[in-house]
Amino acid sequence: MADRERVIAYRVAAHQFDRTTTEASALRVFDLGLQDSERSAVPALAARLDRVPDLDAFTLTWSVRGAPHWHRADEVPALAARLWPLSDADAVARMNRPPIDNGLEVLHDVATALREVVTEPMTKGEASSRLTPRVQPAVTGWCRGCDATHVFDPIFRLAVLPAGLRFDPAEKTVTFVPLENRHDVPDASHGFGALIADYLRLHGPAGPSEVAHYFGAPVREVKDVWPDDLVALSKREWLPADRIEAFENPPEPEVVRLLPPLDPYLNARDRDLLVPDKAHQKEVWRILGRRGALLVDGEIMGTWQAKTTGSRLDVKVSPFVPLDVDMFTEEATHLATARGLDEAKLH
Repeated sequence: MADRERVIAYRVAAHQFDRTTTEASALRVFDLGLQDSERSAVPALAARLDRVPDLDAFTLTWSVRGAPHWHRADEVPALAARLWPLSDADAVARMNRPPIDNGLEVLHDVATALREVVTEPMTKGEASSRLTPRVQPAVTGWCRGCDATHVFDPIFRLAVLPAGLRFDPAEKTVTFVPLENRHDVPDASHGFGALIADYLRLHGPAGPSEVAHYFGAPVREVKDVWPDDLVALSKREWLPADRIEAFENPPEPEVVRLLPPLDPYLNARDRDLLVPDKAHQKEVWRILGRRGALLVDGEIMGTWQAKTTGSRLDVKVSPFVPLDVDMFTEEATHLATARGLDEAKLH
């Protein structure tokens, strides 16, 4: 097994927290997509860039695990086939539905119908209402919150990218826009091996279990398509060959950062490695009332929360051990600037 200190040093470097990268498109986090749930994208970029740009050059859509992610625009058309389920069992697992025999066919039918429905900008509500009568009743159900019958949300989310749809980020209500020159709905998975390699470049060394958990796929299916050209560091850990030298000689992880909830660094699936203490894990990965993480020289040393007061960002830090909280002053100010605020205050 690779020693923890080396793995942490490698990952901090792989995530480019040193801010030597100047162009957002050159960040490795976009290889997998940058999640933007609960406004997590801007602070994640602030942790990696001196200046956070507008994301106009990127495309926002539901992709990995059905969550909203920003992707490089030119990579989105091929991404649908890369993320297409590997088998019927994989499709059912990602749809989070009771076992059915034809998961791929069901997802293909829903995506095809959604593609036919959304031919111009359209809100999610309108698209959903038009989609429901076009699909089999087995994939729909009554929603108390919407007071309507519609396609189950996990299935709907998985169908959006294969249907060739993106979001209009300027709209407050989820609004779909057809991609230019959008591809047909995939008939099979193509290129999932490249996503495995991308995961390992960012979150490695790791194995099929971590990759499967990240994408929401069954471990057995991921093992079946595990690339042959990866370098095995142990029976459970692999890296792409082009990252071996970087892993053998990683720089010291001497950075202090405020990582937001759902930051890509925290989305690695081996949480015991990132935060060995179980009680601390419960604080970092809270289900309700998510908190960010204090990253100090490679170690998660506590959590933080922020709220906006007028034009000021108030940041409350909660270290796991005694820390000089003033070390986060510069980061708090940097985050405030990225969010368009005038100043920051630590508490």
